Amino acid sequence: MTAACPSAVTGCWRPLEGSQPYVGAWGNISMEPELKVELTCLRERVKETVAAVKEVHPYEEPVINVIPLFMTGMD
Repeated sequence: MTAACPSAVTGCWRPLEGSQPYVGAWGNISMEPELKVELTCLRERVKETVAAVKEVHPYEEPVINVIPLFMTGMD
């Protein structure tokens, strides 16, 4: 895995009834500063990498995009 690269972003969400929001309240749109983290890992390590992010992330459902990169020496 390569070093994580954080970028400042503004997150927007509306907690649904029955959720347990880390920030915000049911039905209200929240906008807060967040850090987007991008990293690269080997294909065979994707599941454990995603599991590690979910384990330490405070949100009930963090947004995690897994995007395959080809011809980078990592595929």
